[in-house]
Amino acid sequence: MTLSKFTSLLILILCAISIFAQGDAYLRITDYGTGVMKIAVPDFEPHSGDFGDYDTIRTMMAEVLRDDLNFSPFLDVVDKVFYPVTRVGLKEDLDPFSWSNIGANTIIRGDFDTDKRSVFVEIHIYSISNSHRLMKKTYESKINQARRLVHKISDDIHKALTGEKGVAQTQIAFISDRYGGYKELYVCDYDGYAPRRITNAKSIVLSPAWSTGGDKLSYTSFVNGKADIYMYDIYKERETLLANHPGSNLTAAWSPDNRYIAYSRVCDDNAELFLMDARTGEETRLTYTLYSIETGPCFSPTGREIAFTSDRSGTPQIFIMDIMGSNVRRLTYEGKYNTSASWSPRGDKICCTSQTEFGYDIALIDIATGTPMYLTCVGSNENPSWAPDGYHIVFSSNRSGSYQLYTMNWDGTDVNRITNGGTNKMPAWSCRYTWSFD
Repeated sequence: MTLSKFTSLLILILCAISIFAQGDAYLRITDYGTGVMKIAVPDFEPHSGDFGDYDTIRTMMAEVLRDDLNFSPFLDVVDKVFYPVTRVGLKEDLDPFSWSNIGANTIIRGDFDTDKRSVFVEIHIYSISNSHRLMKKTYESKINQARRLVHKISDDIHKALTGEKGVAQTQIAFISDRYGGYKELYVCDYDGYAPRRITNAKSIVLSPAWSTGGDKLSYTSFVNGKADIYMYDIYKERETLLANHPGSNLTAAWSPDNRYIAYSRVCDDNAELFLMDARTGEETRLTYTLYSIETGPCFSPTGREIAFTSDRSGTPQIFIMDIMGSNVRRLTYEGKYNTSASWSPRGDKICCTSQTEFGYDIALIDIATGTPMYLTCVGSNENPSWAPDGYHIVFSSNRSGSYQLYTMNWDGTDVNRITNGGTNKMPAWSCRYTWSFD
């Protein structure tokens, strides 16, 4: 088990692995302790002999499944070099003593088949204690969707073992200059795989934000010579102009019900926050501050509050207000400069970019107390965004030289770099998806 798995502050406990009539195992998430389920994921078994070149797909799918499941703070995949057998095809391959010796208490077995157009995978989850099968499910997709199919399988397994869906089917939007030096909007899978360019502005694009349904992205673009807000429909592949008021229109955020978009724009020679009805375009002004800049809005999970950045106290700090602009209160007091707030899906914390005497780092702020916990300490770290599970954060950092995207657990452990090439910044994590493989 990795050190980060031991040191994780996530509140969960492995209460029991019970064999019910349905044969389900659960890692219960509670408030009373910590624990991690250790699992084994052998290579998928070929259903009918040697598949030749298609064996690389079979191997890839098992490797991706291991990576997906190991990404969870609740699961720890035992390295396959320690497995007592290289293949799990017969019941005797599930010898409890041998597998318990390496610490595993659950085995995920996959049976693989292909007709050279599609792949077919049958997943079995076994309890080590008595070789009892806890789950059996069959999956199918076109060969070119094999990797995405594994992400669906992973989320199903995560749900079966923990009672909570995983995030392997999520995506991350970000800004990159990897082609031509222009800052354009890109989207990749949660693990950085399959990056694809969304905009072709050949200008500057900034501040992507997902709609709650994950089908739309808003962003600021300078394609017409000034900062305006656009929306891109992922499924229709269509761009729409949302806000082009005189002056700059910046940093939009979607409400949880997709009804409203909060954003910053120049009004009365000052940057103020506005609330736009996404259906009608009708706007409500939220802030009236003559000598300070208001920007970076972020909705709470309930949609009743908005966190934002303001320098009304002298330096940029994070404030919270009700959705219509009332009951404003300051959240951050530590750090010279706090910005880029992202509200945890669980509602109790906000992460942000914080400048201290050591540089820019990702801070985790407890909303009840305002107490910060700094999650990074290497390089310059910016623009945090929560995964929909509330247990992972994506952020940009120059710790390796150029700015790249990294993911980590919400306590700062298990940091992984997910991008390469060019400069990559301003990540935004999508909602969970349920992909169709028709």
